[in-house]
Amino acid sequence: MWIVMAGRMHWRRAVKVLLGGLVLFFLGLSIYRGWHDASPFQWNARPWPLVVSFTLALAFWLMTGGEWNIIVRYLGGTLALRKGLKIYFLSNLGWYLPGKVWYAVGRAYLGQQEGVSVGVISTSVLMEMALSLTSSALMATLALPLVSPLLGAKSLYLGVAVLVLGLAVLHPALMKPALTLLERLLPGPKRTMNPPLRYLVMMGLLVGYLFIWGFVGAAFFILLNAIYPLSLAWLPTVAAIYAVSWMAGFLAPFAPSGLGVREGAMILLLGRYLPVPAVTAAAILFRLWLILAEVLWVAVATRW
Repeated sequence: MWIVMAGRMHWRRAVKVLLGGLVLFFLGLSIYRGWHDASPFQWNARPWPLVVSFTLALAFWLMTGGEWNIIVRYLGGTLALRKGLKIYFLSNLGWYLPGKVWYAVGRAYLGQQEGVSVGVISTSVLMEMALSLTSSALMATLALPLVSPLLGAKSLYLGVAVLVLGLAVLHPALMKPALTLLERLLPGPKRTMNPPLRYLVMMGLLVGYLFIWGFVGAAFFILLNAIYPLSLAWLPTVAAIYAVSWMAGFLAPFAPSGLGVREGAMILLLGRYLPVPAVTAAAILFRLWLILAEVLWVAVATRW
């Protein structure tokens, strides 16, 4: 029996080492690609906006981790803020692996180590996904003034449709059956949703994510402004286009952490109105900013 237990421990340790090695490899590959793509540009950026942008990027990851922790606690998971942030930052390294599920697997595993059920973690991940996509779609409507000359009156209809659909998707009448179905498909003990989903709470969480999108959009705007000066009137449009680009990267099935897809979308959309070299440089540099900020939080979290 001791031999079997020892064998299982060695097997688990080997899996952890393998996954850790893969994460480090793909994370390093992401940094290398970003640096390689950024190196051809002649940088003439102002330093202080870059510092402010990086500081906002650090705060962005902290806010997203805090928002996820709120969702877990609302679903009944007893997870202290520091422990929740640690799980969030460490599991997010799974974004850099091919596929879109490894971060969720990591959260479920780490959450179990802290006494939170797989059902709660998986439900929280689904809610986080729904809120992120809905809020990014709503934020994208700020870019409608750019597309209105192309779509005409249809742009107004599009904005109204996105607003109505986003608010409908988060209603408990639709959200709760989806979460219940997910829970039935999950292994392990089942549980009753407690407390029940309330629309007012979902709207509060949605407002939190909209604030986060505005925050990270401002970080990207400041970085872009350091390379190519823009008036403050461009802030809503730049934030909206960043939200659209993130959504494109998130939905791309085989792009680790949306690598390449997000930057391509930003260049495609902003490059119609701003110099393409400046947009390209800002998109690539902001990718590096977010990766480095995330790595810094991971280093801090490992000491908690």
